[in-house]
Amino acid sequence: MIPILNQIIDMKTILAFLLVVLVSFSCNNTTDIRKTETEQNEIATITEEQKLAMAAEGKQVGSATITTIDSTFIGTDTFRGKLLVIDFWATWCSPCIKEAPMFKEIAKKYKNENVTFISISIDSNFSNWKEYVTENNWEGNNYWYGRFNKDSFAYLIYSKFNMKGEEVVGISLPKYVIISPGGKILSNADLRPSKPAFETEIKKYL
Repeated sequence: MIPILNQIIDMKTILAFLLVVLVSFSCNNTTDIRKTETEQNEIATITEEQKLAMAAEGKQVGSATITTIDSTFIGTDTFRGKLLVIDFWATWCSPCIKEAPMFKEIAKKYKNENVTFISISIDSNFSNWKEYVTENNWEGNNYWYGRFNKDSFAYLIYSKFNMKGEEVVGISLPKYVIISPGGKILSNADLRPSKPAFETEIKKYL
């Protein structure tokens, strides 16, 4: 009788412990979901002008999750510790495609310096992006940013430009951004790899 009673008590203890763990996990999970929903709602209410201001030079860059060509997720904070030069582009953007070879040549030139060059696509379809990069034998560090409208890191691709005589703020591609090793936005201007000023700007921070 005693051994059986002990087993019953042990089973009750185990079940009670599992119930506490399950409840705790559920509460934490609900909190995370609510936090994510709140962040997305806050982002949805920010104006284009505010997005531009939050991605201004001197500001701390937000973080995001980007995807490698083999479907591995990595955080943009992974690149901290080195100067970071980002090429935001898309397969449907003709100027992006034209500038890409020059961006990659500059990346090769500085491969032994304390700087990392990455290309981030904002294509809506991962498969289309992957197919393009593979078929065209794109070298370098290529990533896909499918959630580009879900977090503040996306504010980097906003610019102010003139449209039909009116100044507007919106997504502008290609967009080249330089981030400090500590995550500060150093350059978010209208630079192009095809212009000498692009490389001059990089040298300034090396």
